Amino acid sequence: MALVNTLAGPVDSAQLGPVLSHEHVVSGMGGMERVPGLFDPAAAERRALEALARAHEAGYRTLIDCTPLDLGRQVAIFERLAGRTPMQIVACTGVYRWVPLSFHSWDPDTFAEYLLRDLQEGMDGTEIRAGIIKLAWDVEARLTEGGAFSVRAQLEKCARGAARAAKAAGVPITCHTLAADRYGEPLLDLFAEEGLDLRAVTIGHTNDSRDIDYVLGLARRGATVGLDRFARVDDAEVERRSAIALALIRAGFAEQTCLGHDAAAYSINRGPATGGPRPEDPECWLKIPTLQVPWLRVHGASEDEIDALMRRSVRATFEAAAAMRG
Repeated sequence: MALVNTLAGPVDSAQLGPVLSHEHVVSGMGGMERVPGLFDPAAAERRALEALARAHEAGYRTLIDCTPLDLGRQVAIFERLAGRTPMQIVACTGVYRWVPLSFHSWDPDTFAEYLLRDLQEGMDGTEIRAGIIKLAWDVEARLTEGGAFSVRAQLEKCARGAARAAKAAGVPITCHTLAADRYGEPLLDLFAEEGLDLRAVTIGHTNDSRDIDYVLGLARRGATVGLDRFARVDDAEVERRSAIALALIRAGFAEQTCLGHDAAAYSINRGPATGGPRPEDPECWLKIPTLQVPWLRVHGASEDEIDALMRRSVRATFEAAAAMRG
């Protein structure tokens, strides 16, 4: 067992139930709540409550929110949601794609201390503690000019700091990655050098990849494979993404595969050209139970294998992380 921090306090990992492994309750940018007209907290809270209710009705019991501070994390909204939704929400600490300039002179241990405050003391001066660490490597990880201050070097430094914090606090790491650039591989290299149990690491957005050898290779190294991008509902895309899950099942990696959408109940990112949030979609977290899981059943996945994808895989990441804690 492991204790997992949620908005409402710690719960036993055995109580997580079916999990949405990579989602966003609210996302945008750091400080968006201070810009007049940019962010509507009342609308964000209302949308979140509706989408969480729909997810709970669909059978989910836990949602992992992958929104660190610089992606617009709203702890004030978390405080209001904690007693108003039956869903267990695990919040994150970490850093998004472009490491803030304020972090550039820090060493890995200083970054680890920053993460540990969120994990052990509370976020933004509240008693709500993060339960997981989030990192993101995308196209910016290609930028290597600038020595120790290059974008790539900063991302690598933060990954090392995250590994040290994960071991100290006994929490897992989840990673947004650009699958086309196979960024799961260098991240796992760094984590292995830092002595992490790779079972406590989720390499996310891997179902963006069309290279099944890359996907299976991550699992063979012991990592958890996050198939946590699911937006389009056309038949071809449902089949393509679901077939990746089926390939992992058939290769014996159901226990190392988790499912999510990377969807937000409320987000100002990629909203309309005139500004404001994306259109409301209270069913933003329902494509997996209504499309992907039925596809998997039709194509031969057993109920035990589906349970591994939706429940046991994520539980195992928390338990592997807890076992690392000194």
